[in-house]
Amino acid sequence: MRTSVVIPCRNARRTVEDAVASALAQSEPPAEVIVVDDASEDDSAEVAGRAGAAVIRCGRRRNAGGARNAGIEGSSGDVIAFLDADAVAPPDWLERARRDFEKNPAIVGVGPRIVDRRGGRWSELDLFLNHSEWIASGPARVRKNIPTMGIVYRRDAIGPIRFPETNLGEDTSFALAVLETGGILWHDPEIVLEHRHERLDRKTFWQRQVDVGYSLYRTRLLHDRPGRVLVRFPFLLLLFPHLWIVLFRMVRAGFAGRAAALLPWLAAGEWARVLGFFEARRRGIGGVSAGDPIPGRLR
Repeated sequence: MRTSVVIPCRNARRTVEDAVASALAQSEPPAEVIVVDDASEDDSAEVAGRAGAAVIRCGRRRNAGGARNAGIEGSSGDVIAFLDADAVAPPDWLERARRDFEKNPAIVGVGPRIVDRRGGRWSELDLFLNHSEWIASGPARVRKNIPTMGIVYRRDAIGPIRFPETNLGEDTSFALAVLETGGILWHDPEIVLEHRHERLDRKTFWQRQVDVGYSLYRTRLLHDRPGRVLVRFPFLLLLFPHLWIVLFRMVRAGFAGRAAALLPWLAAGEWARVLGFFEARRRGIGGVSAGDPIPGRLR
């Protein structure tokens, strides 16, 4: 398995070095590690280069989706492993993905369990609200999406498919397009990916949840996904359906105490999502396009 690791990067000088180091330290080393610098305003590209990555620089802002596309086009592996610039992969990431591919040739993508390693209230809240499905579940076929934070795809399954050049649900659109060509997305909880989100405080946490609301509107409008009814009947969001799902998953995963302690902040984050959804709906799909200056501020 000849693997190319692609790391999209935007103003991530404090975390990208660890991401690159984790990719290079694999038990089955990749053929190349490529950092795609999405017109950063800091020295992320230089930091990534010193850490040992090949660097592709975007001459203009292309967002996470466009940066990953540049990585696909600039890579040579028969397997493409996407890693976020604020994530750290375990040493057996690529080895376990290879084993999953070999066990079942129908598997076209393998995604990990996600844990928070930054610590602090806002990072913990972000993990539970945005990744509750991936905190503690068994191996399973995934019929919709796995976060692109640390997913490994067969190149032949990707083919000509590319990400929308946006930060708004681009991984969902990509995963669904891959699934339409056939094959299976697989969740392997033995791959434990560390998320080290560094930019969260009260203000940025709130804005991130608003942006997630934009993403939810975009993906439900464009794709036949659970919750699509919310596009027509958005008042149902006032029942906080996602919050109840998050709480259920937290309890099932053994985080009942944290669910109780964090409930007020989880509810506030959910309210921010609702506001983002309504704002995206008010503006229409044009308001959540790649060129929109409002969403995706944390990227």
